[in-house]
This record gives sequence, structure tokens and C-alpha cells, in this order.
Amino acid sequence: MELDWSLGEYESTGEALLPVSEVVVAMSEPLAGKRVVDLGCGTGNAALLAAARGAVVTGVDPAARLVEVARERAAERGVQAEFLAGDAGAIPVEDGTADLLVSVFAVIFAPDADAAIAEMARVTAPDGVIRLTSWVPGGSMMTINNVAGRFMGEVFGGGPAPEPGAPKPLAWHDEAALREAFAKYGLMVEVERRSMRLTAKSAEEYLAKSARHPMAVSAAQALASRPDGAELQAELQGRLLAAVREINEDREAFQVSNDYAIVTARRG
Repeated sequence: MELDWSLGEYESTGEALLPVSEVVVAMSEPLAGKRVVDLGCGTGNAALLAAARGAVVTGVDPAARLVEVARERAAERGVQAEFLAGDAGAIPVEDGTADLLVSVFAVIFAPDADAAIAEMARVTAPDGVIRLTSWVPGGSMMTINNVAGRFMGEVFGGGPAPEPGAPKPLAWHDEAALREAFAKYGLMVEVERRSMRLTAKSAEEYLAKSARHPMAVSAAQALASRPDGAELQAELQGRLLAAVREINEDREAFQVSNDYAIVTARRG
């Protein structure tokens, strides 16, 4: 089942990830007059930054609620940007029209990576650039996802075996895997590593904020469907707290480094 990104409160996560959008947009300048697509735009971070630099921007996201949030933020800032509901497997943009397509920690969650790459290649202009970000294993983001994923597997089982011909997952941070995946569409790939820090007053506060993320809300709803849901949720929270405490880099508060990859793809 595909995650409903309208659940919970992605806004706080979007705010924390704004510095990465700033990096991606800055390295893509100059943008004045260029046609930019922000795929999986969420609350509109990258889209609004590009629009403020004079780009003609279209933000696309599968979550209707987040599309509305992005529109409201654009209106508040007085910038012009179009926001549409749509997903990575069927981007509502015409062929070859994007001078720049960005996707900040978004397309990496597409259920069909190959279909998403095909769509990104389709909408990008012949001399255009695709620039996306992906988490690298380690750090608080991946730690929480891994711990929660293992726990949900214990509770509900590993799920049915993939059907023959089902889309294969892609290691979006791995340069060799990316080169192979993008080469099918005539795209060359470069990958560079960066790091960002997330802070909070304590590990408990950080985990409380993370509990509003759509993934966490979806997991909580699934556990609540069980008669022992309260006990299971408490067990999961205990495991998550132990995990984030272990990777905490600040003895007085909470700080953790999250490495990520910036993937740039263009035609040779």
C-alpha cells in the first residue's frame, strides 16, 4: 500500500529540511526565466526558492493537502508558482519542458523507481538537468525508518512475496546503481555527498516531532487496529528512543548528522 503523505503534519519535517532545498536550488542557479519542476514538492520549499529567483515553477505532489499548503505559502510570499496534484509515475508536465527538475527527498519514495526515472527523463528538456537528493544509510532519518520497519515486520509479518515482474527497489544513494538505472534513458549521473544536522532540546523532543511524520502516523494507525495496540506503540517508542539516544552527538541536548547524496543527471 502506498503511503498517504497527507497524513499527520509533514510541515515540521519540511521546515527541518529547508536547508537542503536551499543547497539544491543554489547549485542550480542562475534560474531566472528557466522552467523548473519540483517533483514531490511537499510544502513547496524548493519550488518557492526557485520562484523567488525568477524561475517559472511547477510543483507536483501526490498529497492534495500539501499541494494546498504550498499554494498558501506562495501566496503569503507573493511569488508566482503553479502547484499540481500528481505523482512520479505520471508527472502532469509536457514532454521536454523542464530546464531543471528537482526532487528533495521525494522521488526516492516512488513505488516504481524505473517508471519515475522514465517520467523525469520525459519531462526534462534535451539540455535540462535533473537534481535530486537521497538519504545515505546512517543518521537519524534512516535509523528511525529502519527501527520502525523492523518492528512493523515483527508485528505484521514481512508481507507477501513480491509478484513476478514487480518493480525492484533502487538504492537512490548508490552511484553505480543510479548510473545503470538512468543510463537506460540516456542520462549520465554524478553523485556528491553532503551532510546536514538536526537538533532538538532532547532526544525525547526530537522523537515527538518525528511522530507527526506521515510514516509515523501511518504506523500508529496500523498498530491501533490491534487489540494490544497501546502496548505495541509503547514498545515501538521505547525502541526508537533507545536508537536515537545511541546516535545522539550532544550530551547536553540532541544533535545528529544526516549524510545525504545529491544526484545530478543530464544527457551526455
